[in-house]
Amino acid sequence: MQIYLNAIFNHFRALQAWAADKDAKLALDVKTFEIEVKFRGRYYTMHPMFQARADGRAVHSSVLTQNTIGFGGWRPYPSIRHPYSTDKRLFKSFLRESGLSTPASVPSGAAVAAPDFDYILKGAVGSFGKEIAGPFRAGSPIPDDIGKEGGDREKVFVEAYIHGRILKVWFWGGKPFFAHAHDYPLITGDGVRTVERLVRDKATGGGQDWDKDVDRDIVMACLRFQDVDWHAVLPVGQTRWIDYRYSQRYERNFGVTPHTDNALPELVAKSGDQTDRMGTALVALLRQAFPVPVMISVDGMLDEQGNIWWLEMNTNSIVPPEAYAAMFSDLFY
Repeated sequence: MQIYLNAIFNHFRALQAWAADKDAKLALDVKTFEIEVKFRGRYYTMHPMFQARADGRAVHSSVLTQNTIGFGGWRPYPSIRHPYSTDKRLFKSFLRESGLSTPASVPSGAAVAAPDFDYILKGAVGSFGKEIAGPFRAGSPIPDDIGKEGGDREKVFVEAYIHGRILKVWFWGGKPFFAHAHDYPLITGDGVRTVERLVRDKATGGGQDWDKDVDRDIVMACLRFQDVDWHAVLPVGQTRWIDYRYSQRYERNFGVTPHTDNALPELVAKSGDQTDRMGTALVALLRQAFPVPVMISVDGMLDEQGNIWWLEMNTNSIVPPEAYAAMFSDLFY
């Protein structure tokens, strides 16, 4: 999944194909990695985005440094911020006001000590899927230690847990143009290995050290949620899921794939006009802050009935290679 997005060759291929088709001029400045695009008497500067590590956390960066770990594509503007992308609670309120589905939520400090629905705990500020705990069964007391170490308890909230396929949908302005949809990562029983060994082998196969991995709590919570005994031996072919967050696949990426993994057509076939309705709502929201179209990605869950439960929006997501055609058709026409 991510290997297609992060491969810089795929971004070059997409830019090259568009430039060749339109007879446009593209120039790359290797000092800044900015690209100047000239076409139809206009030009735009495309700004790069990289993924980097800072203080042990994943961050976005506009410059290539020794801490860079991935490439995020080019956009016709530098990094941007919006209050609804920095506080998930604000975005959830916006979704409800717009008539779009989002899981029920309550502040963790509210009078509700044990929600009557299955739930997870989230930090209001986005952090690459790290400020999250659970899932917990309905009636389970809200853990008292969440948000006390390195976080702000007041910015933690309870969100109803929705089971389904993990989604991320990209929009240029109000137009959805790319989507990822994938199932939860699984362990599969062989009648010999314990759950512990299956999980350890899964982590090792994905290049992770289980004894040091920061996702241990999530995996253990997923197994508890399914009433799975850590020391049990799963029967042959029996599966259990171990995560529910976007991009957590526990698979090692090998090589570079030039093949798109755009799941938008499949998603639209299953969910109807829900992505278009999100796009319409985003236009109404973003035109208040930005005078021109911008690229936004929105995370969600697709349940078995084809309903999309929207979760949070991101203003600085990785750019899919398909974005350039969507951007340029708008910018130059």
